[in-house]
Amino acid sequence: MDVTNTKGDWRELTSDELLVLKRCLIRHAGQPMKEEEPLQLTTGVLSGAETKLALHGLRARGWMEAVTKSWGERILYIPIQRLPDLYDMLLEQSTMNVVHTDYPVAVHEAITGLEAELLHTLSRIAVQGVPLTAKGTIHKRSLQKLNELTPFHPEDLVGLGLQYAHSDLYPVQTAIMMDLLLSLGLLVKEAVSFRIQEAELAAWIQLSAWQMRKHIFNTLMERYGKAEASMQHFRYMLCAASRYAGAEGWMPVKSLLQWMLQVGLISQERLNGAGSQTSAPMEFSAGPKSSEAFEDEIKGWLKALTAFGMGDWGLNALGELCFRWNISPLDMLRQYKDEKEAGNQERGTFYIQPDFEILVPPEVAYDVRWRLECCCERVTGDRMAIYRITRESVTEAIELGMEAQAIFALLDKYSRTGVPDHVRVALEQWAGDVGRTAFATVTLLRCGTHEDADTVARHPGLEGLLERIGERDFIIPGHSTAKIRKTLAAIGLSPRREPEGVDEPIHRYPLVDETDHTSSGSPDSEIRPNEMTVNNDTAGSIFSQEGRAGLVYTGRTLHFYEREHTPPDPLDYFPESSAVPSSWTKEWRSYHVSTARQLIEQAIRWQTAVGLRIGGEEVKWIPESVIPGEPWSVMGWYASGEDAKAPIRETLQPGEWSGMRLLVPFTL
Repeated sequence: MDVTNTKGDWRELTSDELLVLKRCLIRHAGQPMKEEEPLQLTTGVLSGAETKLALHGLRARGWMEAVTKSWGERILYIPIQRLPDLYDMLLEQSTMNVVHTDYPVAVHEAITGLEAELLHTLSRIAVQGVPLTAKGTIHKRSLQKLNELTPFHPEDLVGLGLQYAHSDLYPVQTAIMMDLLLSLGLLVKEAVSFRIQEAELAAWIQLSAWQMRKHIFNTLMERYGKAEASMQHFRYMLCAASRYAGAEGWMPVKSLLQWMLQVGLISQERLNGAGSQTSAPMEFSAGPKSSEAFEDEIKGWLKALTAFGMGDWGLNALGELCFRWNISPLDMLRQYKDEKEAGNQERGTFYIQPDFEILVPPEVAYDVRWRLECCCERVTGDRMAIYRITRESVTEAIELGMEAQAIFALLDKYSRTGVPDHVRVALEQWAGDVGRTAFATVTLLRCGTHEDADTVARHPGLEGLLERIGERDFIIPGHSTAKIRKTLAAIGLSPRREPEGVDEPIHRYPLVDETDHTSSGSPDSEIRPNEMTVNNDTAGSIFSQEGRAGLVYTGRTLHFYEREHTPPDPLDYFPESSAVPSSWTKEWRSYHVSTARQLIEQAIRWQTAVGLRIGGEEVKWIPESVIPGEPWSVMGWYASGEDAKAPIRETLQPGEWSGMRLLVPFTL
């Protein structure tokens, strides 16, 4: 049975499946777990066979997945796309009251326009390049330019506690910016430099700002959030609790943690004082991680959300941490369920001012902005971005591959009020001045003697291919090098191997080759389907950070292992079932003590429960081991309910029950 069903509601799960899933969620969140851990989490409530069958159903329905290590060890995990629904389940089963603060909050506001800032950074990388040293680090000069481009501030990111390559050289804000571009697939690291991936960039600039932010948010959640269950719980519950925020949107972290403690998402050992009703700021207990460290982790995460423009953090009058979203986090986490993702981005128009500045409102599409980045200088990247057309920007655009006609077409098509006459005249003059002279790349052939040079000049096979510029030197067009080399070798003048070039690589601005790369029709029309359009089914996989090599060490390794698509056959849980009397599973009987022991031992081998009649009642007994003796006894548990406290092992002897049968949760 191939695991392909990733849809469905948690209410469709069986009671056993729901119990196993909920306990795995509370203990591990979306973190990996060993195959035997769900069995330990359901000890005394479900038999091993019941838990295994529940896991089989969960995997078949896409609520759990598995990977296999090279030595055969199986690792289970809840896929992250399922987490929003599961936290909704917890909220439905244990209602949260409105979470808000009645006290004024000192606000630390989010940045705006991260999507535009990343686009600007990519445009500068396209022009300037990011060369690497022989040790694989970014050149100091390029690193300084990147530091100036990053929209982040180091004090907002250090609380994430990230580990990343070359941390002694790269400031945290620059490392995260580069890692974000790498993990989205917009950049790739090669032997001598970082390179923009044009196919991914072409798909990226077709997205709306909302869609871009969605991919950035999901990357932030799982790449820069710690791979540890309690912090993953906090990250997702902060999203889920957004619907319970008050009118101002502010949520005190203390109240959220109190609820999480109540439902078991954070242990008392991890968090002490969360249930306190005092007005003092929250206190944390010391433990494997100190309480102060946990509080710092939470504050570091809130500051990072603010740095990425997702919300604002603050402190109320009691000194308690508070947060409010300026996005809809649940829509961001859902897998393409929002209507906004079904449509294409708005085109929008900009305004060209008499002073050569271009005012770009937020609704202007990003493929249009990309071309503006090429042919203009950016003045500011605020909500209303401002660009300026200059002689230098026009010259650079044409030199980097943008045709002059494409610049005029862009401005004519998307300027709401047209291009002022004096601006057009200046553009035509600047464009006309570019290319009146040009550098040509040629090869110099230098002969050892004057006589050898004369021989080369007289050879009929080289006529028209060489231009003599001195007694021993010739200019050779680059495309003729191979033919000339062959001819020289034939007359005994084979040239030495050409030295490797030392010039810096020539940069070209990507995605400006076509004069009408942007959409057809009026400026307000939608993008028409073409080879650059990405549908909603593929966008998630194109920009997914999973498995991509960035700079940050995430601690997540599941992508290194082989995904197991087919769960084990349930019949494998009951080996040699044909040798077991059918009456053991189908009938209630009283057996001789030796046969009763055989039945109990079979139940232990299959990890299944046994039904026992004790005092006129039928009970479910989960045996663990048989204790030899006269009489023998069996240690195990009475099956308890889901909400029961930790089960206690008990011991029974054969004389304590009057009838029994194997409780096999499967038709053999």
